[in-house]
Amino acid sequence: MTGLTNFITHAKWSDIATIWFVLIDDAYTALEHHFGQWRRRGPKPSFTDSEVITVSLLIDTFFDGNEEKGLRMLRQFSADLFPNLLPNGQFNYRRRLLGPIMEQLRRYLSLNWGLIEPTDELRIIDSAPVPVCTYKRANRNTNFVGTQYFGKMYSQAGLLCGFRLHLTVSDQQQIDNWLLAPAAHHDTQLLWSLSEEQLGLWMLGDGAYKSPIEHAKLRDKRAHRVFAPPRRDSKMQWPKPFNKLFKRLRKRVESVLSVLSTVFKVKTPGSRSSDGLVARTATRILAYSLCFITNAILAGAR
Repeated sequence: MTGLTNFITHAKWSDIATIWFVLIDDAYTALEHHFGQWRRRGPKPSFTDSEVITVSLLIDTFFDGNEEKGLRMLRQFSADLFPNLLPNGQFNYRRRLLGPIMEQLRRYLSLNWGLIEPTDELRIIDSAPVPVCTYKRANRNTNFVGTQYFGKMYSQAGLLCGFRLHLTVSDQQQIDNWLLAPAAHHDTQLLWSLSEEQLGLWMLGDGAYKSPIEHAKLRDKRAHRVFAPPRRDSKMQWPKPFNKLFKRLRKRVESVLSVLSTVFKVKTPGSRSSDGLVARTATRILAYSLCFITNAILAGAR
């Protein structure tokens, strides 16, 4: 993880924008060739979907997700890179529609660049709070209404109104699967959804994932093995070497969430709608995965 995002300040802005656009556009074209065109109606836009996604990545990486500031800076200083940049409202609308496609692009790039090995059976699981407003203002929020959006932030000893980001990470700190779930859902309830497309995983979670009933279901139906640390007062304690290895691996998912939080501000998406929240989260997780690819490309160019 050391130096993963150093290129953000060390490399040229135009180089990063170009690399990301080429990666996104190639992946977008390949997926359209396989699945068919996503755009079924209307004329081809002058500002392509690949450009919308690339600009979204730049905004969430360099401008803390502030669309207004990012678009203003691009118009003023990078008009040659994006000459047909959309007005703010149209850009935001197009971006929200592209949230699911961004996740498909991330999966395609992860597979083709070898970020996730198909034979790798180890996954580290964790979650992070994604507030949509302060708890005191929750009763005035009209976009996310219902008790399912109320939960707790145990690490911060606070109350949460919003969602939790759940994800699985490889031992090389690559994000495999992720989802957003209302805050009321306990971490153990999302184990199945995070791993339903796979078989025979070894999943390492913290104490929040300790649920013998859920573990048994996953073992019987999907051949998954879930490991969560035993309670301190339990008579069945892990051997010290295994416990040491477990803690070392757990730090890797914590590092991933740290980068997502500090660099890409995934915990403060700044969205007022569910599709906007999904799109912004998908953008930031895609940007995280692109960091590995960008470093590899820049290292090869030296």
